[in-house]
Amino acid sequence: MIRNRFCHLICAYLLSPFLLCFVLVSSVSAQYGQSAPKVEVAEVISGVIAAQNMIEGRIIASQDLAIVTTIDGVVKLASWRDGDFVDKGVLIAQQDTAKTQLKHDQLALQQSETNQLITQIKTSLDFEADLLALAQAQTALQQARLERLTELATENIVPKDRLDEALRAYLQARQAEVTFQKNIAKLESDLIQTQIKVELIAIEIADAKSDIISSRLIAPAAGQLVSVTSLDNQYFRKGEMVAQIRASSGYEIEVDIPISMLGFLRQGKTITGFDAAGRELTAIIRSEIPTENQKTNSRSVRFTITSELTPAMMADQARVRVNIPASDQQAVVTIPSDAIIPDADGVYVFVIKDDKVFRRNIAIGATIADRIVIKTGLTIGEKIVTKGNEGLRDGMAVEIVQP
Repeated sequence: MIRNRFCHLICAYLLSPFLLCFVLVSSVSAQYGQSAPKVEVAEVISGVIAAQNMIEGRIIASQDLAIVTTIDGVVKLASWRDGDFVDKGVLIAQQDTAKTQLKHDQLALQQSETNQLITQIKTSLDFEADLLALAQAQTALQQARLERLTELATENIVPKDRLDEALRAYLQARQAEVTFQKNIAKLESDLIQTQIKVELIAIEIADAKSDIISSRLIAPAAGQLVSVTSLDNQYFRKGEMVAQIRASSGYEIEVDIPISMLGFLRQGKTITGFDAAGRELTAIIRSEIPTENQKTNSRSVRFTITSELTPAMMADQARVRVNIPASDQQAVVTIPSDAIIPDADGVYVFVIKDDKVFRRNIAIGATIADRIVIKTGLTIGEKIVTKGNEGLRDGMAVEIVQP
């Protein structure tokens, strides 16, 4: 037994260098065989910042969409109530179109009758044109006979009464020709008037069709029903309102801004803030209302909401709090907040250079939306890691990928 244990020890001692070499080779292969970590980067840029005061504002319903009747008649409401949210194109109410449909059918009959009259006028024009051609031929014949007899009468070859008879025949032929020309002119005028009548009837038919189609009162946009009439199956006149819809774009923020801060606000125009539930919002100046409150020495300013409209803001006069600049804007250096890595000694970032990362300690300042103001440690234009910075080491090679 002692002999066997001694043999095992000898073998282990002899094999240990080979095992050590295998472990080292495996470790080195694992280290250099792995691909470089993938990271997303961003550029250090300049921004602006100013001292800010938080002021209370209010949500204003800037514009509601009215759903009105398009014809006179009874209106049948769908099952919508005040406060319901609707999608664009859904049916709000249906108007009775029986009278409009009857008018449409009557107009269609008039149109058919008028088209038939046009056909008759065109046929009469063809007949009159043939008769005019015959009259013109007869006139030409009588004119030639009159001219021949005039020459003979000049030479006293024929008596004067024959010349008078030829003249009467020519004048009768010419009168017939003029009569046919008059008939043709009247028929052409009747044709134009009848064709105009057909076009007018076509317009009225199109209008009736449009009324039938628009009798389906649908939501012109997605939004919330502010009001819906309670009169179901009641008679409404054309143009009377059935419902009001407030779209998500129909809300603005109104804030009474002190006169002393208006100049600072105009420098940036964009503001941030919070709704009544504490959710962040952003907005941009739309207009300054040209009315000044002498008691508060302020003017109302309207802002267009650029962030998502939250449920807390979807009400007229809903409360919001916004940050209004109270000083001139100052240029600062900013980076995305995702690039910041906390440390016991402060914070640091990884700077990209030649596809390698290098740790850089920085001093930070205020927060602007999702960016951090950098006091020291970075310069504008440098590239820093924003995603994938966990586990990076100073000098490590990385692969840059698009966000």
